Amino acid sequence: MGTQRRASNTATIKPPPPADPEKSKIENNLEITVLGELGEGFFTNTRVLHKPSGARGIYGGCVIAQALAVAQKTVPPGMKIHSMHCYFILAGNNTVPIIYHVENIRAGRSYATRSVHAKQKGQTIFTMTSSFTRPISEDTDEPKRTVQHSTQFPKEVPAPEDCPTGAQTISEWLSEGRIDAEVAELLREREASDPFEFRKAGIVSDTPGTDPTHKIQRQWVRVRGNISDEEAHLPALAYFSDSFFLGTVSRVNPQARYGKVGMMLSLDHTIYFHNARKTRMDRWLLVEYDSPWAADERALVTQRIWDPEVGLLATCYQEGLMRLKDGREGESENNVISKL
Repeated sequence: MGTQRRASNTATIKPPPPADPEKSKIENNLEITVLGELGEGFFTNTRVLHKPSGARGIYGGCVIAQALAVAQKTVPPGMKIHSMHCYFILAGNNTVPIIYHVENIRAGRSYATRSVHAKQKGQTIFTMTSSFTRPISEDTDEPKRTVQHSTQFPKEVPAPEDCPTGAQTISEWLSEGRIDAEVAELLREREASDPFEFRKAGIVSDTPGTDPTHKIQRQWVRVRGNISDEEAHLPALAYFSDSFFLGTVSRVNPQARYGKVGMMLSLDHTIYFHNARKTRMDRWLLVEYDSPWAADERALVTQRIWDPEVGLLATCYQEGLMRLKDGREGESENNVISKL
């Protein structure tokens, strides 16, 4: 096995190629490189991974998405992801390449299981177990008796065109005193560089005294530009699913408002894909967030992702560390800003 030459002055093993103008920003950001020199099932990030302003490490959605992307490359054609279960072990360093190794756990005719370990400098920073299935075709398969039900698309949701842009939302927060000028500038930089655009659609039951578990935050999301590779839609969904997720707790519970939380970190992340074949991330999708539980310095949040024309695309869960200020976090609030 030859010695792998690492690119000079980059966080990648090989020099990254120029961005492909025919691809969306998210496709370029999440591009992966096969490391056949190391054996079967080894991959690495092609480009430097995103580290949000003020964050401890790499944005978790980058690693979630690339883990799914490399796992997809090892399953037979026609198989689609239906669930993935992730654990964040260590903060990722965006100045060091990530080595992804995919292990073939099970290869059945209807289901396949893959495990992915992401490592930096020999240490595991992230693990993921995923399950793929061969969906029943609505067009060619013989009709089958199956159990079917689904929650319906929410009523009375404002259209994305009627919702404020990200820049407008940040200005509103600043004028209301919910954030200061420094945080506003950090959020503007992040919004401008984000491969997705978001439109806030309000919080259901957001009234004083309402139980935090009864509040539902909503927003619209879509990729900037058009996705050219069909296989990129699901990793793109995985990428954005980590955005604003744990921060839901700060929006529904006054005890966790900005300025009161000293540390907010993701511990694990689960996604159930309900309609993988029809998921298109370059369309406006509605996302709902809520938090059914918080205690013991942890919080649980849930997320539902809808396509108005297709229905429920995915359901996500995340548990995270939620530590109020008590001196252990030091003077910096950077651990919170990256999750807002």
